[in-house]
Amino acid sequence: MKQTQIDEITTQCLNEIAFDRSHKQKKIAGWKLNEDLYYNKKVALTESRSNVNLARGQEFVHTLLSKIKNSSRFVFVKKKESQLQRVERLNILSKQDAVNDHWAIKDIVAKKQVIIYGRAISFYYADSKNGNYKPHLENCDVYDFLIDPSAGGIDIEKAWHLGRYGVVYSRRQLESFKKDKTYIKTGINNLLSGTGNNTDKGAEDLNKDNRASNQDTGQTKELQNPDKFKFWEWFTTYQGERYYVLLNEKGGSAIRIEKLTDMFSATEDYELGMWPCFSWAAYPDLTEFWSPSPLDYVRDILQAQDVSINQMLDNAEAVNKPQKAVQIDNIKNIAELKYRRDGIIRVKNNVNIDSAIKMLQVPSINTPIQVFEVLESLLQKSSGVTDGDKGVANENGRLGIYEGNQENSADRYGLIYDSYTMSLERFALLYQIGVRDNLTKKKAIERIGPNGVETEMISKRDIFKKGDEFTVLIEATNADKILSNSEQKAKFMFLSEESQNPVANPKKMFELKARIAGFKDEDIKEMLDTQEYGNASLMAECARDIESLLNNDKIKVNGNANNAYKQKMLNWVRDHEEDMDSKTFVRIMDYIKSLDSVIMKNEARAINQFEIDKLGSSMLGGAMGEPLNNNSLIKQNNGQIKL
Repeated sequence: MKQTQIDEITTQCLNEIAFDRSHKQKKIAGWKLNEDLYYNKKVALTESRSNVNLARGQEFVHTLLSKIKNSSRFVFVKKKESQLQRVERLNILSKQDAVNDHWAIKDIVAKKQVIIYGRAISFYYADSKNGNYKPHLENCDVYDFLIDPSAGGIDIEKAWHLGRYGVVYSRRQLESFKKDKTYIKTGINNLLSGTGNNTDKGAEDLNKDNRASNQDTGQTKELQNPDKFKFWEWFTTYQGERYYVLLNEKGGSAIRIEKLTDMFSATEDYELGMWPCFSWAAYPDLTEFWSPSPLDYVRDILQAQDVSINQMLDNAEAVNKPQKAVQIDNIKNIAELKYRRDGIIRVKNNVNIDSAIKMLQVPSINTPIQVFEVLESLLQKSSGVTDGDKGVANENGRLGIYEGNQENSADRYGLIYDSYTMSLERFALLYQIGVRDNLTKKKAIERIGPNGVETEMISKRDIFKKGDEFTVLIEATNADKILSNSEQKAKFMFLSEESQNPVANPKKMFELKARIAGFKDEDIKEMLDTQEYGNASLMAECARDIESLLNNDKIKVNGNANNAYKQKMLNWVRDHEEDMDSKTFVRIMDYIKSLDSVIMKNEARAINQFEIDKLGSSMLGGAMGEPLNNNSLIKQNNGQIKL
């Protein structure tokens, strides 16, 4: 890239950072107030003697977090039968990556930021250093993230620029980058000629100081290190192309500028490459990315409750230690006015004690308590976080949650869940790109097979075929399950009552009940399809083999082939014969003929196993007759399939 282009892109990025930062800055004032509330910052009071913080901010955040903390996860689903095993491999790999890369705890801390700040931002990418695939899910502090304000708050792909601050590299890493043509040597040399910049405080670092002071820790979190350098990872659009820029803002220089599609593969839907991040909001807004947080809405109420309780404590002290109006000349010893056990106050002769001493009136203790309770009611209505959610609702002396209240709360949580779900769908797309680009060498996965847990070595070729697309589903959180609780009960009761109705379809009734109970479609299919489901994996292999034959790939005879496998392939040929040319037809028929010897061995083995199982059942006293299943049909037809 020419130096003029490098300078133009660098200048553009610096201007974008300044613009995006200015747009976000006003929002940060509210964030700091939320931090004061959550971290229980005490402010000196002028009107109240008591200064007790009730930690209601922490209570609110942690209660809400406990209701949305369950990690949903994305699951890939086949679009066609031949994808069954490949989708299973991808799902197993994602589960392993989730454990190895600690996705669960990263999900929890992201949700905490959503509650306090209104937004969670995460970056995801994979790499393959020396051919070793590795996933990277990274949380991004809201203070460190900037985005094009014109993008709005729904789809970050509409942003023309975005990025994160605080990406760290060592001097040794920078030295090694000089060997890579994608890095700019002059920019690296300029940095290496000086000391590390890790303690330089930019706007992002200064904004975080309030959070550090509230945690009673030092505001400086980094020791000066001459070998540590911090950068902006900035993503921008220049002349219609998306670029990745590794930028030192203070020095105003970039050390790497690269097209996004050279780093992450383009897809049919994202021809310029996907921004490698995903984000969600508690209350997403069409026009604004930095939307309010749940804590924003209740902050004033929680602070007012602190005021009420402190007033109550002041009043209680005034009751216990009241002020007195005293006619000093009528009291022999003023010190006797102080409370003592069995104490005596001596007054002068002929003095009425009621006129000599008068207690000043004290405000009611009940009034602040009543104000607190009203505020608590407003808090529950405005936020959806109820006593039931906290586990302190009282029903006939027992802790519990009214079902109606539970569902109302779940309605609120469902709004948060919808935004969360959208971000997970984007995460799934980024995950697929990471596997496609970087799983170049075989990696071990563990799956459950006929002999228990088995280890399988896979690469991206064992998962993806040309033009493959998988459907993405998001598994529900507990909030989503609670949401439909009463509806589920009503449907389940109806199905149970109507199950004996002669016009009802028993199989369909069972399927609906299982779905209401939370079983997945694949599980329901397995329970219902007693004859066919056991061969689902083999049928998927058959569909895969048909695709390979159509592509003129050389394949070996499937060692698991049986009569069902052969019948499926013959049925397919019969249905598509007119769509094939003569060479393809002959190639497939030759393959089918080559299956006979393998099928005979496999079917014979199956028949022997059936007889052994039958004999074992008889010896145990069973009265098991031979059912009309695949094996009995095979024997009746002498091991042959009728075409």
